[in-house]
Amino acid sequence: MTKALNAQSVLAVQALKEALAKRDWGTRVFHSGSMTRRTLAEFAPYEHIPEVKQLVDVIRQGKPVDALLLKYAKRRYVESEDVRHPDDLNHWFEEVIGDGKAVLFKPGADPNSRYLVYSERHQLLAVVARDGRRVSLYKHDGKELGEPWWILADLIRTPTR
Repeated sequence: MTKALNAQSVLAVQALKEALAKRDWGTRVFHSGSMTRRTLAEFAPYEHIPEVKQLVDVIRQGKPVDALLLKYAKRRYVESEDVRHPDDLNHWFEEVIGDGKAVLFKPGADPNSRYLVYSERHQLLAVVARDGRRVSLYKHDGKELGEPWWILADLIRTPTR
């Protein structure tokens, strides 16, 4: 791995700091289409639950949906993960970014590609937009992510050129 920070790695540090500081997951807007129909179908069995019903109503109205609440509801109800509160996702995300042994993977050339941070200790993959917005968090085995770019502890401690 590189010994000194270049412009790309400085931008990565800034994005990770932003992701830790702001807890911004952004919003999603659903338009009529197959993705919206699939999302509504996934939540249909849980519409009797008030927080799911409220989320589904917002999706149907085509209004912006808080992405954190969407991810939480999908994880808790559709995927039956042990998530009890939306802030659990924030906590897990921060554990990944705070793991000095976590590995950062370089984004692709496409300007919309994102940083991937994998924590073997937590078996989680955090996805961070280049602007520092939190995109997602997944259980992951760490395989097939590409070549590691930086170990987070090394990235933070390495001086700029």
